[in-house]
Amino acid sequence: MFRVRDPQKVLRQITLLRYGMALLFLALALFRPEKLLFLGLALFAFLMARSGYCPLVRR
Repeated sequence: MFRVRDPQKVLRQITLLRYGMALLFLALALFRPEKLLFLGLALFAFLMARSGYCPLVRR
């Protein structure tokens, strides 16, 4: 676990990163033949962003 000065700010940045990953995987699903793989990864990244779970940040 990492102790941070402002855990809410760090968790918000991690959430934005995960939303960005979900968008990236959706874009890849449009252009790549492995559509199911990238759609699954996009769903996984989106659900992780919505949950706000991060075991590495100590609150």
